[in-house]
Amino acid sequence: MKFTPVEPQVRIKDHLLESKDSLLFVGMGIGKSAACLDTLNTLFSEASAHGALVVAPLRVANLTWPMEVRDWDEFSWMKVANLRTEQGQRAFLNGKAHIYTINYEGMNTLVSLVERRGRKPLPYDVVIFDELTRAKNPGAKRINHYRRKVPRVERQWGLTGTPMPNSWQDLFAQVRLVDGGERFGNNFLEFKRTYFFAPEQNQFAPQRGKREAWRPKATTVATLEGKIADITVTLKSSDWLNIPDTHYEDVDITFSPELQKQYHTLESDLVMQLSREKVLNVANAAALVTKLLQFTSGHIYDEERGVHHVHHLKFDALKKIAKDENQPLFVASIFKHEQDRIRHLFPQAKFFADAKNEKTQEAMLSEWNAGKIPMLVAHPASVGHGLNFQHGGSVIVWITLTYSREYYEQMIARLARRGQKSVTKVYRLIAPGTVDDAVAEALANKAENEARLISALQMLESYREQKI
Repeated sequence: MKFTPVEPQVRIKDHLLESKDSLLFVGMGIGKSAACLDTLNTLFSEASAHGALVVAPLRVANLTWPMEVRDWDEFSWMKVANLRTEQGQRAFLNGKAHIYTINYEGMNTLVSLVERRGRKPLPYDVVIFDELTRAKNPGAKRINHYRRKVPRVERQWGLTGTPMPNSWQDLFAQVRLVDGGERFGNNFLEFKRTYFFAPEQNQFAPQRGKREAWRPKATTVATLEGKIADITVTLKSSDWLNIPDTHYEDVDITFSPELQKQYHTLESDLVMQLSREKVLNVANAAALVTKLLQFTSGHIYDEERGVHHVHHLKFDALKKIAKDENQPLFVASIFKHEQDRIRHLFPQAKFFADAKNEKTQEAMLSEWNAGKIPMLVAHPASVGHGLNFQHGGSVIVWITLTYSREYYEQMIARLARRGQKSVTKVYRLIAPGTVDDAVAEALANKAENEARLISALQMLESYREQKI
């Protein structure tokens, strides 16, 4: 595809070229990754930079960046090396790639690779911290190890749509990672004592409680905003996309070693079977993706439509979200077994599928919009165009993601639309390194067919084969 930047992407690029240390507080859907690649393309072509390191969550590092590079004609010449693989590590040691990707949990691997290079210069002079809020903990061991061991380079860019998920204190470690402590300093306790106070405690005594207990002083917000203004560009989705702000939070569903082994065996067998097809068979691709999604959701159907229990991890996560949010939840459910499980666990939940005609659907919709339904469960295909749910809640939970871009966007648009009074929050329950990641990646890149899912799955499979 040909890349033609839109106005917010032009603004991002102009800022990155002007400010070597940059904070991009940019909402989802604006295209900040492509804008960064466009900037790198210019820097590389002008010999103003020779390589970039991308530190990101696992799925974003494994899939988003390499697929973004591949999809745009202007950037497809760039070679991407994944530092979680032997091949990628060799490229790093020999300086044979343009972009090197690593996840936040793999930063110790990065440090080891830097040490193995000895006195040779780093193969990159731009660092991109994607989803920068992953670095909000000032005591994070891996990130602090990286800060101590790896030299700062000429350019550091931090990308996030939600820079302050909990409080202003969350900014400290993120800004420090980007500017090396120039604006907020390097000591979190000093930062906290300077700009915050603990109402019922001695603020000069060491504190071991929650950071949220410390309140900002009267001038703190204005002061902190002023300190980072020169390196920050802020672009809200609602300003450019004409929709209410929407915040996305991926909830990691961690498999036990036994579950991981079962999943990888199933995935390998199915992907291998599909790869033997000379021409991609869409029906087979859909069947493959569906079977893997069943596994990550917790139950698998056999050929006779019998349901076999695998795990209950996503429903445990749903219980926690319901408790933490304490407000109506709009739950997207793909499989019947999910709805059956929710009926058992949440007797107060109502199901859009139970409304069999227009009259009962309207009654249920009215009840929801009046705030009388604590949990409304629906298949994305059943709540498409023309239905307005925005008055009854602002939180969506995806038990299992759909790989239909239309269903996905329309489900979210039931709440994130004109008339919504709150920020729409979208929780996505995702088992890292599985088909859940592949589906999320396909949705992020607006994929419309199963071919992209299979490409993502095969990429994940190849990473596992190469992983050290």
